[in-house]
Amino acid sequence: MKISVLTPTYNSGVYLKKSIESVLTQTYSNWEHIVVDGGSTDQSLDILKSYKHLIWVSEPDEGQSDAMNKAFNMATGDIIIYLNADDYFYPEAFEVFVASFKNNPNCDIVVGNLHKDKQGIIEASTNATVSWKDLSIIKGRFPLNPVSYAYKRKVQEKVGEFPLDEHYTMDYWFLLHAFYFFKPIKISDFMGCFVYDGHNKTSVIVDGFHVQKPHALRFALRYTPYRFIYVYWKLLSHPRNKSKQAVYLKRILRKLNCY
Repeated sequence: MKISVLTPTYNSGVYLKKSIESVLTQTYSNWEHIVVDGGSTDQSLDILKSYKHLIWVSEPDEGQSDAMNKAFNMATGDIIIYLNADDYFYPEAFEVFVASFKNNPNCDIVVGNLHKDKQGIIEASTNATVSWKDLSIIKGRFPLNPVSYAYKRKVQEKVGEFPLDEHYTMDYWFLLHAFYFFKPIKISDFMGCFVYDGHNKTSVIVDGFHVQKPHALRFALRYTPYRFIYVYWKLLSHPRNKSKQAVYLKRILRKLNCY
């Protein structure tokens, strides 16, 4: 199995070398690393030029989703893994992914665990769900970062390109569809580290729930319309829903001793 590692990046030179080196130190050797840079003005291009094994391009784009789509279209691997420029893999990650696919031939997506580095404080993230039903009502935690999961090429071919107008929760959008159409499995291994620096998108997003909610409703309406009322109700009454309608509903339910 050949692995395609796909890295979208823009002005992430301070992290890029560590990310690239985490691929080079893998115990599994059948891989390619493709980097799509959005026209960085920092030291990123000098770093990319210094690694002869990389397949890379640097040009203006329409954001991370555009870069991810470009990278996928350049890929030739059987297994797809996205690696953000500020994150990194552990040395045996690829070997574990490949072994998991071989040991579970009917699975299409392998989801592992990861560590989060919050400005030097390391935390474990082990409670990711692999249920599309949970994702559709924003229940549980979806895999926080693509460093923790890999999937067969056919998954992205079926789901389609990441939407260019989605800059924050393209991963939630993708996984909701991927888990619905294909078979995921969860493993206990830690695959890599997700770095929060206080400036990346995950760090600065104000309310992830309200960004994810439209994806969930559109998904239900298109693929499981028989569940739409249920999904709408679950999202309206969700503990993280702070909209005026949700607050009013919860107030009524409390008066009726239903909430």
